[in-house]
Amino acid sequence: MPCIFNRISGTALAFAGFFAIAGCQHFAQGNRTADYPISEQFPQIYQQQLQASAHWQLIAHNEAQLLVTRFEETPSLQLSPVANASTSTFHRAYHSFLAEGLLNEGALLYQTGEDAKVEYDIEIVDFATRSQLNLPPGFFSATALSVYIIGHAAEAWSNPAALLIPAAIGADFYQYLNADSPTPDTEIILTTRVLQDARLVYSHSSIYYLRTADTGLYQESGVIKVRGPVTL
Repeated sequence: MPCIFNRISGTALAFAGFFAIAGCQHFAQGNRTADYPISEQFPQIYQQQLQASAHWQLIAHNEAQLLVTRFEETPSLQLSPVANASTSTFHRAYHSFLAEGLLNEGALLYQTGEDAKVEYDIEIVDFATRSQLNLPPGFFSATALSVYIIGHAAEAWSNPAALLIPAAIGADFYQYLNADSPTPDTEIILTTRVLQDARLVYSHSSIYYLRTADTGLYQESGVIKVRGPVTL
């Protein structure tokens, strides 16, 4: 009789803890009495990461296809050569890949003399360190319940089937931590435009992740510019 009572008490305690923690999670995320709007996450999306020069060629050809298909007739475009030697490695390579892609799509390219000029901007953005360990609602409740189940299963270690319980929990936790690759903190915003006289006739922006260690490939190199006189 005391054994049955202890089991009932333990089960009741586990469910009480489950609902208490779940209630705290709900209160923290759905507080209707807050004095300010509650932030809301965007739906889950994925963003490509640039890790090789072949990726540069791929996005340049994609931009070229989007640009050419924007016009009803084959466009005649001016793509001036890269003049500044201090431009980034990505800038120089992307220029060549974009020219290649435009020619493959049938565009007529000129270095000077055309009204429709192709331009592109490269913007590097650095964010604070991102964390992939944002725990979903109910995580602590499920963990507490799992610990309770494992504790009672310990009484039956002589039964091999009981080993499936901690193994399944461990597998789920491993899958949760490795569901996606780590998200880089650095991004590139690549905007391609076509200007005809003073009129903007085409604009398209793409966003990609970068490895922070590769940031130097995308930024201009050169001497540091000092503003104002320097007194020694």
